Amino acid sequence: MLGALLALVAAGCRSPSDTDAHSAPTPHAAAQAVSKPAAPALNVRAAKVGEAAPNFTLKDLNGKVHMLAQYKGKTVVLEWFNPGCPYCEYGYGDGTLKTMPEAYEKAGVVWLSINSEDGKLETAGAEVNRAFVEKHGMKAPLLMDPTGVVGMSYGAKATPHMFVIDPKGVLVYQGALDNAPLGKTADGVAMIDYVGDAVAAVKAGRAVKTPETKAYG
Repeated sequence: MLGALLALVAAGCRSPSDTDAHSAPTPHAAAQAVSKPAAPALNVRAAKVGEAAPNFTLKDLNGKVHMLAQYKGKTVVLEWFNPGCPYCEYGYGDGTLKTMPEAYEKAGVVWLSINSEDGKLETAGAEVNRAFVEKHGMKAPLLMDPTGVVGMSYGAKATPHMFVIDPKGVLVYQGALDNAPLGKTADGVAMIDYVGDAVAAVKAGRAVKTPETKAYG
């Protein structure tokens, strides 16, 4: 049930019913990807900005175990991911995700991608995810969360849905990667790198100017 719920509202591209006037139009493929019956709601409290980020233990595609606690003392970026989502395909193809994770890793920031798709779905399969990783040369570890528990604990609602955690383990940002879904901003609006701004603020020891936005995808 956890995985089924996450496949619908957390790790898959956003359901058309979950968009608003400020979101980019959902591609037809994305709409199809989420047209599944919803699972019963479960009583899982999602983390909030300003609170300690929920710890977790997940394995990546290579079987390596990652615990959030092991990265305490470092800035951590979490990216919810789905290999079947057009926003992820664009992000890693022509968008900023093509180079951002590796650049952040080189700067000492930990970047973890997380797939919370239902373990029964094709998009949760190791082969599909490995194919995406190889196609786009993804450098950051891709962690698998087939039960959806970790996704729910963070309140992940789209892909990509981004979270930034400071070296003390406090969640300081959650929301969109930027204000440019599929590389486009509203007419006359400059691009805002929400994740980059949050990471820069943490590094400078100041508060994040925009700690929450609505994730698109």
